[in-house]
Amino acid sequence: MAEVHHRHRIMRVLAGLPLGVLYVVSDVGYVVLYYIVRYRRRVVRSNLERVFGEMSRAEIVKIEKGFYRSICDVFIEAFKTLNISDEELRERVEVRNCELPERIAAQGRSCLMLLGHCGCWEWCQEICTRYRWPRRNGELYKRLSSAYFGSLMHEIRSHWDTEQVEMNRAVRTLLKWSGEGVPFLMGFICDQRPDSTPKGMTRFMGQETWFVPGAEEIGRKIGAELIYLDVERTGRGHYRLTFRELDITDEVRNEKYPLTVRFWQLLEVTVRRQPEIWLWSHKRWKNNGWV
Repeated sequence: MAEVHHRHRIMRVLAGLPLGVLYVVSDVGYVVLYYIVRYRRRVVRSNLERVFGEMSRAEIVKIEKGFYRSICDVFIEAFKTLNISDEELRERVEVRNCELPERIAAQGRSCLMLLGHCGCWEWCQEICTRYRWPRRNGELYKRLSSAYFGSLMHEIRSHWDTEQVEMNRAVRTLLKWSGEGVPFLMGFICDQRPDSTPKGMTRFMGQETWFVPGAEEIGRKIGAELIYLDVERTGRGHYRLTFRELDITDEVRNEKYPLTVRFWQLLEVTVRRQPEIWLWSHKRWKNNGWV
């Protein structure tokens, strides 16, 4: 345990370097990851060719390289969270439409916020510093196999005063919170491949895509409202986060899980706007949808 704390102290010192310096590390990491290690190059290329089959090879390679540059920056930005001031984060992260969760909380209802792996998703927690209500905020996480990296990620996320809830305790925890009668906001990253048996399928990025509608099912149980967080990268190390309603359109009204399908539609708009900032390195569409 003492060794772990010592390593964390070293990490915090290194994270104190200016982002401009750390981005040099990211640039080197891109060269290593893309050209030398070739990390999941086949998976990324396969996904891009499936989605953007109408594009030329040069256009696909441009997005591919942009993704690897982006993911290296994401690691650096998450790492920087160990030693970054609130003032710098406020300058780097713009949050729009905070009146949406505030209005829902004022009605005595909780928010379940759905988002995808776009940009530095760790920095998305910065939203909780920009609205007055709800006061209670949480995020779901999946336990990592490495105890050290698990503790490091816990420290990174503890920059914000949010409650971290392990995924397998989500239903029990949110039912408890709901029973206490105080509105809260809980974030769900919903674009990962299902760990459990999928319950639905939708068309996403032109591909038949399986999903597990956990957030929508929980929302129904506790009377929470589901909202969407749109993520846009406005510059290196700068993001714009926008709360959007998960409105039920005529197109999704008759779906079994209309809000979940609507989430995938909104996520597609986000991804197509800036495809390089989305996480392309997972085998999302193999074997009729998921691996």
